[in-house]
Amino acid sequence: MTLQLTLAIQSLNPLIDAGNQDILEVPRVSAETLDLRGVMIDAKHLAGWGVESYDSFRNCGDKSKSPCLLVRDNTPMDLLGASEAALERIQRLSVAANRLGCNAISITPMFPDDKESADKIVNNLRSAMAGVERLELNLLLQPCEGLSCNPDELIEIIKQIGGFRIGALPTFSAAGATGNGIEALRKLAPYAGGIVADFPTGRGKKNIDPVEGLQAVREVGYSNTIALNYLGKGDAIKEIKKVVKKMRKCLEDKKK
Repeated sequence: MTLQLTLAIQSLNPLIDAGNQDILEVPRVSAETLDLRGVMIDAKHLAGWGVESYDSFRNCGDKSKSPCLLVRDNTPMDLLGASEAALERIQRLSVAANRLGCNAISITPMFPDDKESADKIVNNLRSAMAGVERLELNLLLQPCEGLSCNPDELIEIIKQIGGFRIGALPTFSAAGATGNGIEALRKLAPYAGGIVADFPTGRGKKNIDPVEGLQAVREVGYSNTIALNYLGKGDAIKEIKKVVKKMRKCLEDKKK
């Protein structure tokens, strides 16, 4: 499988919120303007959507050859104190992802730093996997404050849940927060069903250069998707284009 660069739609939130970008046309922008082949949509983007919106978005992705590959829920999820609501939300996200033609959903589960609580959450996630697998989707866990922000702990959680359709969604921001972002990415990449290349991620040790992050995961054999997620306050389209150009050069140089 060839590593694929995609767009995190969150990057365009300022344009979408200001009414300057129709979200249903984002797959076309991803392909034609940014030279990216796929999009990652956030759960918040789907608020108020009906069947017509889902189908329009999927059709735009198909026509532009930039399909929706992942629905990501950034909201920290309580699978301990509000497990019933959390499991219901996972099911709704799965149905939405299936309608959009995605191959995965991502959630951000909170893991308190004690074994008994973590074990209960793992059991709840095992229960959720049945509905996810029924729709032929993968479930990806995004690092969150608490136990899962430690790459080694997140890997252990994934192993405990078990199965072929459970994995991680590492992000450059979460990796950088560990203080050794490149090493965190290297550890999680073999378990990743996708990676989010946030940029810029901060200063000093918290910052991960997009190309250095790409090189790090390539070195350990990662060959899935990397969604570019611009977090700055500048011109998102312009800044993403710059990073795409650098990443494409890196990928081409690797082939030589």
